[in-house]
Amino acid sequence: MNKNLKIIKDAVLEMGGKIEEFVPERGCFYIKVLGKRILIESKISIVRESFVSNSFTRCKDITHKLLESYGLPTPDTKCFYMKTFNKTKAIQKLSELTYPIILKDASGSNSIGIFPFIEQPQEAYMVLARELPHYHNMVAQEMVFGKEYRILLLGEKVIGALEMTPPFIVGDGVSSIRKIITSKQNTTDRRTDFDKKLNQILKDQNVTLETILAKKKVVFIKKSSCLAEGGETSDVTDKVHADVVKICVAASKAVGKHLVGIDVICENISEKPSKKNFHILEINGKPDLYIHYNPTHGKTKNVVKDIVKFMAKVANPLPAKD
Repeated sequence: MNKNLKIIKDAVLEMGGKIEEFVPERGCFYIKVLGKRILIESKISIVRESFVSNSFTRCKDITHKLLESYGLPTPDTKCFYMKTFNKTKAIQKLSELTYPIILKDASGSNSIGIFPFIEQPQEAYMVLARELPHYHNMVAQEMVFGKEYRILLLGEKVIGALEMTPPFIVGDGVSSIRKIITSKQNTTDRRTDFDKKLNQILKDQNVTLETILAKKKVVFIKKSSCLAEGGETSDVTDKVHADVVKICVAASKAVGKHLVGIDVICENISEKPSKKNFHILEINGKPDLYIHYNPTHGKTKNVVKDIVKFMAKVANPLPAKD
């Protein structure tokens, strides 16, 4: 069963509500709770205005343009489209960025279609020319560094926040990094590729795949969080600085959504943000909710209960059946 679907149904039943299947093949169902009957999907979207498009958050290029137009902190980004792709203009735009950069599928998700740690414009152009025909729309974005957080915002309130720890391995004093990664892959949903990206990440930590890792020594095998490859989560909901909340609320209004999952990079979520050390990476208008349940570290936040109460308060539910 879809992870979001299960926790939504479980939360509604715990609230004394009922579930009425509608189109189960599409994860579409009614919830009867708090005196209302509301039609929802496993991926919940709550817009501020009825005319708001899903593209505002589904497409990274549109999201970036909106954040930029509202003066909100986001890394410098250039957008590329297959329909208007031109080599000379592309190299010029790529040359305006500060390196390293990351190239992304403008409509991608789940860490698919990303090409990080590109060091120079010519290399970026080669990747772009090769991949753009597959994705049609891509963004090139300056890489920013710090801790990665996933913030779930509903209306004017942060109802869940997680620190996202990238996948890592721990040495045992006898095994090579290659062997430890291979062993770790037996317990993850997705394999870590032994490629140029991994070699560079290891090199930045002064190790290689053949290094015998000292006992209890930690080495990261990705720079960004990826739960499917063994990343971890820590609940930090109660630590989010008030000014971070204000920025996230402004971002949700920029994309026209009441409910958003916002990916940010900063030094510490509990400290006052500045333009230099706080960046919004992406906004998801249909955020994953299950990740706030049973985090690797910390307690579950029952975010679905908050969302259902919000929907029951502001939605116009369909009339009940006779």
